[in-house]
Amino acid sequence: MNIQASLVVEEVKKVFEQVKNDNEIDSKLEIIGLDYSYICHYDPVLEEVVVDSGSAVNLPNKLPLIHKTICYDDRDIGVHRDGQLEYLYSSPIILGSELKYLLVCTSTAKQDSLMLLILELLASFISARLETHIKLQEIFLKNDHMKQITETVSAGSLSVDKFGTILLLNEVGAEMLGVTAEEVLGKPIFEVLDNQAFSLNVLNTRKPILDREIKIKINKGQYYFLLSSVPLYDNLNDPIGVLFHFKDIRKEVEMIVNTKSFFHFDDIIYQCEEMKDLIQLAKKAALQDSSILIEGESGTGKELIAQSIHNYSNRSNKPFIVIDCSAIPRNLVESELFGYEEGSFTGSHKGGRMGKFERANGGTVFLDEIGEMPLEIQSKLLRVIQSRSITRVGGHEPIPINIRIIAATNRNLAHEVAEGSFRHDLYYRLNVINLFVPALRDRKGDLPLLIHKLMEKTAKREKREVPHLSNRVMEVLENYEWPGNIRELENTMERAVILANGEIDYQQLPKRLLELENINVSSIPVQTEHVVNQTAQKPKTVMEQQLIISALKASNGNKSKAAKQLGIARSTLYEKMYQYKLL
Repeated sequence: MNIQASLVVEEVKKVFEQVKNDNEIDSKLEIIGLDYSYICHYDPVLEEVVVDSGSAVNLPNKLPLIHKTICYDDRDIGVHRDGQLEYLYSSPIILGSELKYLLVCTSTAKQDSLMLLILELLASFISARLETHIKLQEIFLKNDHMKQITETVSAGSLSVDKFGTILLLNEVGAEMLGVTAEEVLGKPIFEVLDNQAFSLNVLNTRKPILDREIKIKINKGQYYFLLSSVPLYDNLNDPIGVLFHFKDIRKEVEMIVNTKSFFHFDDIIYQCEEMKDLIQLAKKAALQDSSILIEGESGTGKELIAQSIHNYSNRSNKPFIVIDCSAIPRNLVESELFGYEEGSFTGSHKGGRMGKFERANGGTVFLDEIGEMPLEIQSKLLRVIQSRSITRVGGHEPIPINIRIIAATNRNLAHEVAEGSFRHDLYYRLNVINLFVPALRDRKGDLPLLIHKLMEKTAKREKREVPHLSNRVMEVLENYEWPGNIRELENTMERAVILANGEIDYQQLPKRLLELENINVSSIPVQTEHVVNQTAQKPKTVMEQQLIISALKASNGNKSKAAKQLGIARSTLYEKMYQYKLL
C-alpha cells in the first residue's frame, strides 16, 4: 500500500488540530518512516505540525523498530538534551496490519504511563485517518464499479487523489492521451500531462469546471479536448481527489448541424447514359480516399453527388463539412478553414476556435466553388492535402487530421490554371478523379422523370393531390434550355404545383418559359372568327382577337414576329392570348 508523505502530513495535521484543543501537548512528536526518514513533527511552541527536518528529534543511530507502543529504557538509547537524560518513546502507525511509520518523542520520565497512553492514542488516530482516506479513495476513485462505468463511456476518464497521483484511467482516455494505464497509474499527473488545465485547483474553489476547451501536446501531436474537472469529497466533506472527464472536440462536432449528409445514390433520378456512367464512376471513387473534383454548371446537383459519395464510403458515419469558398469573406477564409488560437487577432474567442478542417476529422470536406478560393489560401490548402495536418492561425504546432476532400466548381479550372488564376499543383492534387455532371438540357430523357418526381415532392409537402400536367405544358418544359438546371426546374415545378387547381397549364408557368419562339402553333387551340361567341363580346375585343390570330398565322406561330407585327411586347401578346383562350 503506497502512501505519499504529503498525505501523512495532511492527516497528522488534522489529528493534532483536533487533539490539542482538549489536551496540552508539551512534547515534540515526530513521524518517521521505516528507513528512519523524517516526515514531519509537532512543534509544541508553535502548536502546529511543521515540516522542518532541521529541528527534528535527535534520534540515535540505531533504533529497533518495535510493533508496539514502547519506552526505550536502555540508557544507551537515551537522548541527551541540556545535560538531562531523556528517554525515547515510539508507537507504530499501522495500515492494514502492516507497519508503515513510527510516532516518536522524548521525555525525561521513564516508562511514563500517561505518555505511553497519549502516544498510542495519537498513533491509532493517525492510522485510522490514513486508512479512512485510503478506503474512501478506493470507494470514490478507483473501485471496480467505477472502473466498469468509465469503460462504458465514449469519453476519457481520469481520477487523481488530492495530491495529484493518478489512480484510474479508462481505456478511451489512455488511447486519447497516447499512453497505457499501466504506464501512468501511481504517477503524479503533472509528470504525465504538462497542461495546467489538469489542475487540482477545483479542490480549493469547490466548484466544478465543465467543458472547457484545452489544447494539449502529447506524443501523437497537438490535440484539443473539452475538459470537465469535478472535485470529490468524503463523508466529512474533506477533499479526496478530482475526477477529470475529457472529450475529443473533433468527435463532438459530429453532432453539430450541417455535419451530416442526407443524399444517397438511390436519391438521384436518371435514365440517360451520361448519368449512368457518372454514377458508376462515382461509386468506384467513393470506395477510395483519393481527392475528387466535380465539374458542372450551377444547379446540376454537384453537392448531391458529393453527399452520395460520402454516404457510399467508409466515412459515412463521420462528418460531412461543406465549405462554400465563395461565401466566406476573404479576410476570414484562413481562420474559418484552419481555426485560430486565443489572442491571434482582435475579437478572437477565448480559448481559440476549431476550423472546418478539424471539425471534419475522420470524414469528408466538400469544397464548393473551389474556383473562388483566393490564391494565397490555395497554397495553404495544398500543404494540408500533402501533410494531412493543419496549423491554426496564431499557432505553431501542426494538428494531424484525417479527411477526404471533394471539390466542386462551375468554372473551367483547366482554363483558370492556364490563365494563372488557379494553382496548377493544387489543380492536379484535387483532380485525381474527375466527375463531370451534365447540364439538364443534355439529359432530355431524364426530364419527364425529374418533373413528376418534383411534382410529387411538392404535393406531399403541401398535403395536396399531384396535379395533372398537360401535354402542351410538357412540350414547353422540354423545349426550354434550363440555364439554371435542376435548381431552376425544382423552383418552376414547385410554383406550378402550388398555383395549379387540379391541372398545370400555361398560366402556372413563369413567363420566361412561354417566351420561346419555337412552340408549334398547331399546339395552340386557335379559335376562328365564326366560332367566337360574338354576342357575348364587344366588337373591339372581337377585332383584337382576330388580329392576334391573323398575326400568329402569318408568322407561322412565331410569337416574337407576331408581337412585332402587332406593335406590342411579347409579354403583352401572351396576356392577350391567355385572355382570349388562345393558349
